Amino acid sequence: MSFVPPDLPEPIEPRKPPPPRGRDRALSASGKENGKAPPLPPAPPSPAPATASAAAYEFQTIAVSPQSSAALDRSAASPQKRNHMRAWLLMLTVAGLALAFTLPFTLGVYFGNQDRQRFLERQAIEHYQRALAYESETYHELAIAELNVALQYQPQYQAARKKLQELQAVGQNQSQAEPQDVAIAKQLYESAQAALARADWNDAIDLLEELRRVKNDYQTAQVSAQLVTAYVNAGKQALAADDVALAQRRFDAALALDATHPEARTLADRALLYFHGVQAMGTDWLGAVAAFEELHTRDPNFADVKQKLRAAHIGYSQVALTQGAFCIAARELNAALALGADAALQTQVAAADDSCKQAILNPTPTLTPTLEGAAPIPVTVTPDPNATAIAAPGALVYTAQMRVRQNAQCSGTGDIRGAVQDAQGNPLVNVGIKIYNDYGYLPPYARTDQAGEYEIVLGSDKGLFHLVAVDDFGSNASAVLNVDYPGGNAQGCHIMVDWTRSK
Repeated sequence: MSFVPPDLPEPIEPRKPPPPRGRDRALSASGKENGKAPPLPPAPPSPAPATASAAAYEFQTIAVSPQSSAALDRSAASPQKRNHMRAWLLMLTVAGLALAFTLPFTLGVYFGNQDRQRFLERQAIEHYQRALAYESETYHELAIAELNVALQYQPQYQAARKKLQELQAVGQNQSQAEPQDVAIAKQLYESAQAALARADWNDAIDLLEELRRVKNDYQTAQVSAQLVTAYVNAGKQALAADDVALAQRRFDAALALDATHPEARTLADRALLYFHGVQAMGTDWLGAVAAFEELHTRDPNFADVKQKLRAAHIGYSQVALTQGAFCIAARELNAALALGADAALQTQVAAADDSCKQAILNPTPTLTPTLEGAAPIPVTVTPDPNATAIAAPGALVYTAQMRVRQNAQCSGTGDIRGAVQDAQGNPLVNVGIKIYNDYGYLPPYARTDQAGEYEIVLGSDKGLFHLVAVDDFGSNASAVLNVDYPGGNAQGCHIMVDWTRSK
């Protein structure tokens, strides 16, 4: 027996064919006119014989067992479940990769922002502290500038904002009373007075010079006088610290403001004399001794002039010893000993005194020159027995002959010239002739040329010079020959000294 399931929809009515259009309509109309009906469509094939339970509707109920129904449900749900799991795994993978790439960047931005915030806070606090320091020194304009910088770093800095408002109010009140440059000059002047009162001369100089830069017509006479005082006293402080270079700059600055200031002039001259002595040390020991002696006479407490003078005496004595001037060396060492004694210096003084006594008892003869045209007078010089430090007696192999060219004109310069030859009269090449005096004059050695001749040019000043022939090692190879030079403008300024090698 057939039945209709309760959950099926209503049967669908058969669809009617649409009305003919166009040519089909015309044909349909003509067929009617001819009295012929259009041909009917072929009947559908008859269905196979249905069972007694076949239904009259187009849906038919199929009997399904519970076991087969459950199996069908599992087979349909399994692919769907696997697809969902794959989708979730894919989404989790994508999320993990995104997190792995974005997490370091996010953390870096976070910590970077934290560091930047701490940096801004430190800068704001630092400028705020500077502002407070400027305020304590009554530099309100500078304090306001620092507070503005602090607020640029930290706009929510309430302490800086409050202090800025206070200083702006104070500045506004002052600006109503006097111009800004006058207010700043007044503050600088008051601070300079405080520095002068506590004898802080360098700080006073800085403040007064800044005042002159800001407003050069503010109490000009007082500012100049106070600057001179500060410069002079700062120079004295530098002298006490043995900084003569700074002291000289301070004294020169004082004289630039007041050229007639007596103390500044005196101290500047002494500083200049000191520097002359310093520059002469090592090259012109006699000049160094003269400069420091003069300064020591004027002011024995000027910087370290006492130590400098002692060092100059010792240095000059060493030059004299190397040149065989033992009495000059003894004189200089005794002068150094008077300025400060020590055991080593006392030993040197004793040795120099003994050498000087021996030189006096056994003097080195001075050659008497012959007139031009006369035969040269050979002179045998006995070496000083105490001159072994300069040259061993066996090394004294040169003897000298000297004459004066009386007919040669003297017009400001003179010379000592001559020839060096061996015992057979052959010229000797590249023999050194050393010349020096007792006052530090020691030019490079004169050397003989291919003809065995040499020349030493002298100036207009007269003096006693010492000549020595030296060997290839620079040691003395002759006794010291004293030449009394009359000066470049006196007759006899051209002197001939010939040397003969005896070995």
